[in-house]
Amino acid sequence: MMDLRGLGYVVYDVTDIDAWRTLTVDAFGMMPAAGPPGADDDGTLWLRLDERSWRLAVQPAQRDAQVAAGWEVADAVALEAAVAHLEAHGVAVKNADEQQRARRGVLGLVAFDDPWGNRHEIYWGQTVEEDEFRSPAGIEAFLTGPLGIGHVFYAVPSAQEAEAFYRDAMGFRLTDRFAWGPNTVVFMRSTARHHSVGFFDLPMPPGPNHLMVEVSRLEDLGKAYDRTMDLHIPIVNTLGQQPQRSDPVVLRPESVRVQHGTRLAGTAGRRHQLGGTDVHRTR
Repeated sequence: MMDLRGLGYVVYDVTDIDAWRTLTVDAFGMMPAAGPPGADDDGTLWLRLDERSWRLAVQPAQRDAQVAAGWEVADAVALEAAVAHLEAHGVAVKNADEQQRARRGVLGLVAFDDPWGNRHEIYWGQTVEEDEFRSPAGIEAFLTGPLGIGHVFYAVPSAQEAEAFYRDAMGFRLTDRFAWGPNTVVFMRSTARHHSVGFFDLPMPPGPNHLMVEVSRLEDLGKAYDRTMDLHIPIVNTLGQQPQRSDPVVLRPESVRVQHGTRLAGTAGRRHQLGGTDVHRTR
């Protein structure tokens, strides 16, 4: 049995830490942090959205790519059940060693790839900080907790095949499926959030498309939009209304995106409209 408690963290390799700091900290108001106690001092930008020691890890590298999406489960028993479920569906699962668990700041950790090479991790027991979350931009709160931190979205060769894998092997439930011209868009959930994962089969290279995070107030989203403009990050799309109001943000390369929004109404079962604000960060 698979019982995911939502998206818990995302790890990125990036070639321009400063650009990511400008976007995530200065524009979006995420809180830079020291990271988990076992993390090496290697220049990684650790970002907090709540009481957890980190939710986004942006690590310096020679490439720009999403390294892994981390999915939380309740405890060691739930992790063992998740591994058994994955292996029963033919998924090769790798147990993390002590160093890898320390790097993530968790008590239990496994990793595996979906059929299209996207890395996923399942964990339990993430470090919680005593110091409360304080946004440097005055954000009241990011919506996390039982909803998870947001969603990840992927381009895949076949939305139908992806839906089957994420349903059968990973336990996601279907929220919505609709045609986008000749192609298909699918949203799936593991919490009360409208979707924790999504994908489309547009004619583009497969892989991660974007991460979405939400703030608790429309006011904070509007101010983030203003800061993005003030920082001269070019706007590609305008604000769009979905079950959450959102503004996707694009960093170089354009395959790595961060979507920022706030909840207006509804979660599972509501029609999800594509749209938002794309931002491309240039040097």
